[in-house]
Amino acid sequence: MRVARTRSTQDVVLRAAREGAAEAFCCLAAEQTAGRGRQGRQWVAPPGAALLASVLLRRSPAVAPGIPFAAGLAVVDVLAAGHGVAAGLKWPNDVLVDRRKLAGILCEVEPTRSSGEELAIALGLGVNLHVDRFPDGIEAVSLHTLVAKPPAAEELLFGWRDAFAARIATLERGGIGAILDDWRRRAVGLGEPVSVAGPAGVIDGVAIDVGEDGALLVEASGQTLRFLAGDVHLRTRAG
Repeated sequence: MRVARTRSTQDVVLRAAREGAAEAFCCLAAEQTAGRGRQGRQWVAPPGAALLASVLLRRSPAVAPGIPFAAGLAVVDVLAAGHGVAAGLKWPNDVLVDRRKLAGILCEVEPTRSSGEELAIALGLGVNLHVDRFPDGIEAVSLHTLVAKPPAAEELLFGWRDAFAARIATLERGGIGAILDDWRRRAVGLGEPVSVAGPAGVIDGVAIDVGEDGALLVEASGQTLRFLAGDVHLRTRAG
């Protein structure tokens, strides 16, 4: 479905999941006023400034940890193949160009429509298309400054959908391990000093790898710590 304005495309898709919508139900908005990013951040976009979409997935719990990685890789795939933009990925799924954020992905589970065999997952995608200015302190970039003719939101969404279908098929066949090597090749921040804001507070260390379950592995104070959720700040060059 297409809407001119909504509070959050994630809310639309989560509600559709509760009402029994099938996988691939999608909400594409020209504007959202109370969108959510990772770690509870707000994602607000004025009309026409960004690709703002959420799609419903119904997948097994075994596949779920790999979905954010597959979704991020699909963004990188479509940017490279369709627009000649070389992008990288910051754990778990921020899409960066020259270490500035171009796109973000958010996965949320609708618990009332999930079971032991299947999860109802709202996968949200936001891509900066025509953003002239960002708030102070935000290291971000807009696609219109990187390409001569940026695609329309719907065109980019369809390209991502096709790339994601290929990535999710690989994930279904081989599990998260089947896509992690590709993710590592595109990773930004592995081997670098990072700060991770997680459940136990902020940890400073070196991001050394991603585990086979998708956890970020950080070496800190002589220990290897595992983060399944958290906000990563790159301390090298990003400041």
